[in-house]
Amino acid sequence: MHAMDPRHPSRPDAPAVRPMLRAVLVCDIVGSTALVERLGDARTAALMQRHDQLLLQAMKLCHGQLVDKADGVLALFERPIQALDFALRYQRGLHELGKAEGIPLRARTGIHVGDVMTWANHPRDVQAGAKPIEVEGLAKPVAARLMGLAMPGQVLMSGMAQNLSHRAAGELGERAGRLRWLVHGRYRFKGVPAPMLVHEVGEPGIAPLRAPESGDKAWRELPLWRRPPVIAAEALLLLALGAGLLWSTFRSEPAIAFAERDWVVVADVQNQTGEDLFDDSLDVALRIGLEQSRHVNLVSELQVDRALQRMQRTGQPVDRQLAVELALREGAKAVILPTVAEVGGRVRVSLELIEPTSGNTVLSNFGEGKGREGVLPAMDIALAGTRASLGESVASIEATGKPLEEASTGDLVALKAFSLGVKARYESRLEEAWDLFEEAVRRDPEFSMAYLRMAFLRYSYNDGKGLEHYLGLAQKYRSNLSEREALFLDAAARVPEGPDPTLRRLRVLSAMYPDEYRAYYNYAYFGWTGGQRYRESLEQLAPAVNGQNPARASAAYLQGILHLAVGEPKAAVTAFERAESLGVSGERRAHAEAYASLRRYDDARRVLGLATDTDAANVSFEQLLPLVSFPLDQGHWQAALDEATRQARDAAAVSDLNGWVAEGSLLGLRSYSPDPAFGADVAAYLRSQAALLPDASRFDRRHLVFHVLAAGWMAARQGQVELAHEALDIVDPYPEIKGFPANADMARVLRAELALQAGDADQALDVLASRNATGEELYLAHALRMRALEASGDPAGALAQAEWLRGHRGLAYVEFNSLHLLQPVNIIESNLALASAARLATQLGRKELAATRQAEFASAWPGHADMDVVRRRFGAD
Repeated sequence: MHAMDPRHPSRPDAPAVRPMLRAVLVCDIVGSTALVERLGDARTAALMQRHDQLLLQAMKLCHGQLVDKADGVLALFERPIQALDFALRYQRGLHELGKAEGIPLRARTGIHVGDVMTWANHPRDVQAGAKPIEVEGLAKPVAARLMGLAMPGQVLMSGMAQNLSHRAAGELGERAGRLRWLVHGRYRFKGVPAPMLVHEVGEPGIAPLRAPESGDKAWRELPLWRRPPVIAAEALLLLALGAGLLWSTFRSEPAIAFAERDWVVVADVQNQTGEDLFDDSLDVALRIGLEQSRHVNLVSELQVDRALQRMQRTGQPVDRQLAVELALREGAKAVILPTVAEVGGRVRVSLELIEPTSGNTVLSNFGEGKGREGVLPAMDIALAGTRASLGESVASIEATGKPLEEASTGDLVALKAFSLGVKARYESRLEEAWDLFEEAVRRDPEFSMAYLRMAFLRYSYNDGKGLEHYLGLAQKYRSNLSEREALFLDAAARVPEGPDPTLRRLRVLSAMYPDEYRAYYNYAYFGWTGGQRYRESLEQLAPAVNGQNPARASAAYLQGILHLAVGEPKAAVTAFERAESLGVSGERRAHAEAYASLRRYDDARRVLGLATDTDAANVSFEQLLPLVSFPLDQGHWQAALDEATRQARDAAAVSDLNGWVAEGSLLGLRSYSPDPAFGADVAAYLRSQAALLPDASRFDRRHLVFHVLAAGWMAARQGQVELAHEALDIVDPYPEIKGFPANADMARVLRAELALQAGDADQALDVLASRNATGEELYLAHALRMRALEASGDPAGALAQAEWLRGHRGLAYVEFNSLHLLQPVNIIESNLALASAARLATQLGRKELAATRQAEFASAWPGHADMDVVRRRFGAD
């Protein structure tokens, strides 16, 4: 089926239309027509040539896609910070260019984020004068409206574009410190149904840094008290006739200068009742209530703790004064000071709203209830008033402001246990966290949020059945979750199904709650471990590495892993170093593997030696895999084999999954130099894993399917063809064969190996070609493709694959497949690829390359001439 061209729906050759989320930038030079009159044709032409060089250089530096520059500039960027970077470079460049010519040279710029539709024009249309690509979608006219509103030299941004850019401002380097970030209020644009909050970002001396004036196509929304008297009277009359309707529809005026998605610091609850139970429980209740808002971004407790560490005030109560200091340090626009007190025999919850720059109280909202049972409803009342005071519409508050007893629990003891459990989990005290969550659900068996945290803990322990059990309980009581947590549960519940449904739900979560850093992190994590979407995951992770994310150290560590996966080991080392500077401790394996991929083994061992045991036995055990892979990477075969044997013996005591993986990993290593017992051992392993499949959890089935296929591939390499076919037949009924790319890839590898063993290299290539060679398939698939190309008489193609294997040693280490079962296999293939490259280059007459690769192989495996694995692959020579 052909995609339809929206302009010519019936054309069979209509170009494919692709929807995508992009930052759209529109800008126009002010008074460009008058330039010709002022400078003359020749001078203007020379000026515009320099202008085009400036434009294209800035576009290239900022990774933009120039769509059109006929009537002003239209460009697309993957991220708003890139669009802003371009706009600032362009404005400064125009300023300098105009100074050199003795004329004012400025542009108006608008930036918006949204969905756009793009399609490529046919080459004949381009030759006839059409643009190479077309762009449509609401984001384009909105950016144009912002540009039209802008004053000369001004960069105007929509709220979403500004918010995402502000988080990533550190990427601008030292320029970020010179910038001013202003909010100019809400403007209505002709043709755009809803008002938009307009922001300006600029550099003093270049940007005007003042609110743009209203015009025919864009005008500023004024508060009622600033409108002309007649309009005010009419509005008051309408208010009198339909106050309820208007109150539920339109946004409240903020009590302080607070824009949508600005940040708030919450002080500790000032408990004046003498009731100890209120101390921790009301703190977490207030945060749950505020986190329901799509208008407010909340500085997390973990972020507060980290800030206190930097201030050398760890453990100090966050009172009014300290909360104000934290707000100024963290860039928050408001402080909320909660107080619970007994007034006239009733419990009063007050939320004081403080403007941090002045330290003054702007207003206070409160609610009252009777005794313990009334404190959460009182908090709900105070929360609704505070959210309205920060400018959130009543309609939004009603839509997302689920009562705290429904969004969490009505049992304050359960809420306190949950709060302490979350804190223990963040501090890696996993057993203590588990006990506290268990206490929370014992007190309230319908506490869905606690069950969700328990499911995450079971996942971290590689406990598939436990994961599914607690996810099931969380889903059973899903109505007891806030909208944000329910969206997170929806994503978590799909993890056993495969990466695609999980990643789609995480996209929804990040779109609705842009400050939900768990969405970005988990998208990247499951994109790595399940989807093999390394480049996409790296891009999606960016918001979690920057800004206010309290767990950005972990995000930076994951960023290092993804850099390794895409073949960027030096960038990976930089990311790991940043992670450790931000406080990552415990696990250091991937950092060490980055050095090993560069063959810097002393550094690898040094970093690995810095690792500390964690509270999870399986996590600590998995840090031992380099004790197999590092010696193997240096040609110390027996040392690697001995360590792999020891780990396979010990792993079953850690968890079932660790036991299965360690045994499979040992067999993979043995398959390259098989001993007499290997054939029987691989058959026993294959059938033992197959026997577990029918009753396994979906989480475990994902891994068991991979293990059966991997064992089938090992059998095929030794000529056990019937056993290899048996593996394919065993896994065929299970959806996990298609739901997880690693399993689908492993099935292709097995079929390709069978074809090679049968002497049919072309069939092997056909099997491997069914997965587009994106570089994100299994590392082993590239090794099979190299062998098949060489066998088919294509030494140039085989050499290209050998070079790919050499250049992606980072992926050989960090590829997840099934808990890194294939890591030793990948390491072997990465070294054998050097010898293959030398042989292939010799065949092609590329003597210098052949000598270089042979020297690298000799350096990597000094004793290769005596290694059985080398003789089996290349023969006696």
